[in-house]
Amino acid sequence: MQTSRFNRDNIDKSRISQPPLNFREFIKWLGPAFVFTATQIGGGEFITVPLLGAYLGMRGLYLIPIIAFIKIFGQFFLVQYGVIRGKTFLQTSWDKKWLRWMFFCLMIGCLFHSMLLSGLLGQTAGTLNFLIPLPINIWILIIIGIGFIIVFTRSYKLLEKISSILLWIFLILITIVGLLFWPSLEEWIIGFTPALPGPIEGLETTSNIETIAVLFVVLGSGFGPTVSYIWFAKDKKMGMFELPEGEMINPEELTQEERIRLKGWKKVIFYQNLVSATILTVFSIMIWIAAAQTLYYNIVKPVGWDLIPQMVSIFTEIYGEWSGLLFILCGTMALFSSILGPLYGFSRLYEESFERLGFYKRFNIKRTTIYRICLIFFTILPSIFILFIGRPMWLFSIASMLTGPILGLIFIFPIIISYLEMKDTAPELKPKPYWAVFLAIFCGILIMILSLLGLG
Repeated sequence: MQTSRFNRDNIDKSRISQPPLNFREFIKWLGPAFVFTATQIGGGEFITVPLLGAYLGMRGLYLIPIIAFIKIFGQFFLVQYGVIRGKTFLQTSWDKKWLRWMFFCLMIGCLFHSMLLSGLLGQTAGTLNFLIPLPINIWILIIIGIGFIIVFTRSYKLLEKISSILLWIFLILITIVGLLFWPSLEEWIIGFTPALPGPIEGLETTSNIETIAVLFVVLGSGFGPTVSYIWFAKDKKMGMFELPEGEMINPEELTQEERIRLKGWKKVIFYQNLVSATILTVFSIMIWIAAAQTLYYNIVKPVGWDLIPQMVSIFTEIYGEWSGLLFILCGTMALFSSILGPLYGFSRLYEESFERLGFYKRFNIKRTTIYRICLIFFTILPSIFILFIGRPMWLFSIASMLTGPILGLIFIFPIIISYLEMKDTAPELKPKPYWAVFLAIFCGILIMILSLLGLG
């Protein structure tokens, strides 16, 4: 009979739990990947990708799996660092004085990404407004208010349950939508024949490079989902995060059994990212197909708030009201789930930032109170952006370009830090395999270059 995880831990007295040993156990640890994936889908996938399908047809579809699977290695090594060290990269950036500038970059990046959240708010409001006509500003306030209530609890378990449910519902819905508009073999060949996309008016890009830059930066792991993922893993208590808050184990203090277990947790993170990239690819391909087969062939080129309503109109015209409603539900859940993760992750990041800045020592205030004050701030900021600027796609694109350089850096630096900390004291925990290290660094450099070119 198999010994339970609890009993195994009591027998060997290890400070780190055994990682999942089979598929059934692994499923129980997919929560962070589901939250992370739900957070990603909605930005690049439900806004940028359909616009590409609307303007390009099937041409350029091959970019989706390439970008999705290359970018997983950036966040993989970032989260892996936290799981094997028991601390976030934010904490490491503060502890190492030469890297402290990165600490402030992470804080600033959250502010930039709030502009992207405002674009998501605008598109979500536009989608719901098509279903129940109300002033757009009213829908914006309702959406951000519901998100605030959910995240206010500071309960990771609640966030995981809601995000996982939303993820699987809109994945099923978008698959049905994709099947309705399934392309011919000739169209699939066009989709996977290498070709550069042109400028996309709906994305407010004016050149090939800008379009690729926006797609590469926003598709998959953008700044918000990436920095939030580490908090999902921390609150799930994976690997070294299982230790009590504030307790640290230096690499040289690890027993051989603990090192073996941490290597197992590294694999768990890797498999989580593979699952996430697979879901992301399926969703993105399906939504691209839907846009290409409806908007592109009807010569409809949406701009601003018009993307979702235009697609809904054509769905309704072809199949009836039920298909339009199906797409609205899918879009609403996808966009809304992309708002929840960053609201939680950014508030947790700022909560820890204030701790590093000595805020809790100076003032008699609870961490949960600071978390909720930060949450209020990150709820209000995107609302201000969208209510006063009112250009969701411009906000979405410019935020992607502004956070791109920071995202590239956090793809690269955890690898460097992890290697320096582990190479002599725990060499078996160094960043590996080397081909994955290469892809992560390549991806980080490419994101920085494309973001700067896009801004230019």
